[in-house]
Amino acid sequence: MKSIGILTLIPSNLNDFISNNLEKVFSNYVIVNNYYLSQLHPGDVITDDIIVVTAQSHARKAQKYISNHSRIIVLRRTLPNNEIYKISAIPKGTSVLVVNDSPENTNEAIAFLCQIGITHLNFIPYDSHKEYKDVNIAITLGEASFVPPHILTIIDVGHRCVDITTFLSILNYFNMDKKEISSRLIKYSDTVVTLDTGIKSHYKELFMKNVQLDTVVNLSHNGIVLTDENDFILLYNKKFSQLFKIDDSVIGQHFPTIFQSIVAQEFSKEYVDELIEFQNRSLLINSSKFEYFGETAGTYFEVQEVTRIRHLEQSLAKKLHNKGLVTRYTFASIQAKSAKMQECLQLAQRLALSDLTVLIMGESGTGKELIAHSIHAASPRSIYPFVAINCASVPETLLESELFGYEAGSFTGAVKEGKPGLFEQANNGTVFLDEIGDMPLSLQVRLLRVLQERQIMRVGSRNVINVNIRVIAATNKNLLNEVQRGSFRQDLFYRLNVLPITIPPLRERAEDILHLFHFFMKQQNKKVTFTQEAESQLLKYRWPGNVRELANAVAYISFMATDVVDVCDLPAYILDINSDFSMEFRYISTICDTEKVFQVLSIFSQHNAGGVGRKSLEAECLQTGLVITESEIRRLLSIFTKLGWVNSNVGRGGSHLTAKGLAFIDWMKRYNTSMGQDESNVGSFA
Repeated sequence: MKSIGILTLIPSNLNDFISNNLEKVFSNYVIVNNYYLSQLHPGDVITDDIIVVTAQSHARKAQKYISNHSRIIVLRRTLPNNEIYKISAIPKGTSVLVVNDSPENTNEAIAFLCQIGITHLNFIPYDSHKEYKDVNIAITLGEASFVPPHILTIIDVGHRCVDITTFLSILNYFNMDKKEISSRLIKYSDTVVTLDTGIKSHYKELFMKNVQLDTVVNLSHNGIVLTDENDFILLYNKKFSQLFKIDDSVIGQHFPTIFQSIVAQEFSKEYVDELIEFQNRSLLINSSKFEYFGETAGTYFEVQEVTRIRHLEQSLAKKLHNKGLVTRYTFASIQAKSAKMQECLQLAQRLALSDLTVLIMGESGTGKELIAHSIHAASPRSIYPFVAINCASVPETLLESELFGYEAGSFTGAVKEGKPGLFEQANNGTVFLDEIGDMPLSLQVRLLRVLQERQIMRVGSRNVINVNIRVIAATNKNLLNEVQRGSFRQDLFYRLNVLPITIPPLRERAEDILHLFHFFMKQQNKKVTFTQEAESQLLKYRWPGNVRELANAVAYISFMATDVVDVCDLPAYILDINSDFSMEFRYISTICDTEKVFQVLSIFSQHNAGGVGRKSLEAECLQTGLVITESEIRRLLSIFTKLGWVNSNVGRGGSHLTAKGLAFIDWMKRYNTSMGQDESNVGSFA
């Protein structure tokens, strides 16, 4: 195998650097050895086929140590492309300090820079006895430690690379014609400046890069202009010429003058979403300075047609609508006459402008979902996805994968390629977590991380995904009570309760009852009037199901009644408000412990028509000092259900107090008052 010897004065990393360069081309074909003149003794002979030296003076000294058949080649060295680009980009005429370890090597470095075509700078050779306070840039060839400390911009090109002419000399001497070596040399030559052609050969490469850059710039749908530090036009793209009908004659001209003559508007160097009108078109302008070595090198201007922005928004909205990730309601959709509800809506509109987490509280049927939709629709995120999920309606085993998504093969039945969760789908938009009070504790911990870090992890994955979302949560439960019971995390409650809003129940805003009746009737294409008695009955009713229950009552009345609605046309449960519950009272008195009956009903009434489970009922009874077993609670619920006071749901929904149950509570209050008894004797039904 052929061999090359690298001969330098003393051991240094220069030998390793040159050796590494040669290995890039000759690896597995040529052996590379290192020698040092300082370590050679009389009689030592180097027998490598080629001896590479770094200077002519070294060649003369080396002759007495080299065999007759060996050939000496003086190494020609150059710089990598990326280092040349750094130096070439320095503005013409800039004073640059050239630093090396000795005056001789410094002058050699300057001569080398000029040799490879860098002649546009004012090179100053470094002298350790002089000060260079007015010079801000230094170039050094691996001797950065000699650079004066006040100079902050140092271009250290490091050791010079082996020039391709040296490789060609070696290949010619070895008479090598290997395809692999040729391929390596081509790749290597693309990374360095060739001394024979100097910087000119790299102008060709830069020209090709400029062609590529020009292609990218002209594919842009926005108008682009680039100026130098004095605001003279360097380049512009086709879109800009189409917008303003200009040609190549403006290259090199003063951009402010050109702009003002075209647009007839005062020019500014700084634009941030500036809207201008030009030939019946609205244009949005932005600009930004770009710097080189801490000094302004020019300005970049970008012009967008507002009509295109609108088209993009419409396209995005259409895609989101097709996926169902859009809001169905706005604040205009919400009907309200009462002062309480008007204040609530005004607060919600203010909250919409913020990006903070919103917690909506209110009884079932008050319109929490409408408020959530409306807040998103009025927010800066309105053009992005709105993703909603009911935490009580999805089984706990599926809720985690629905929210966070899962990786491929995470569990049996999973989609083969995995699936993004709702948090990912809502990126840049809003996630609405309805019935947040029913979220399992295990998921509350993961939700806390989402709110704190805006990061998620798919089920079955260890990769963290950043998400940019706003969270809106809603509940019909008293979360503070749930925190005390241990069913809801305190830290999560405080993370959610950033911007709280409470929707008043319908019974607290009587002005809205008849207004909503007529509104829903109009949607049924009917117009009715109420008798005084019917109107009075509607206003007396407590509406435990709130607006949702009212809408159902409207559907019933519109089907049953004529143009005039009398009390007999109202649903039976509304009329039961004044019913006599004497028989029911006597019945439960004979088969049940009335104290326990009243206590359980009291707990139901405190939940404001929200669901409550058997275990929660048992825990709350124990807190009041009443000892009751789960089997007794089950028996009472069975009796309450038969009497129509409670609706029991299977699963996590719990049991709900009905309108008839509320009517019984009211009857009991009136009954105890008429009997002269203190209401506290029968429990609290407030």
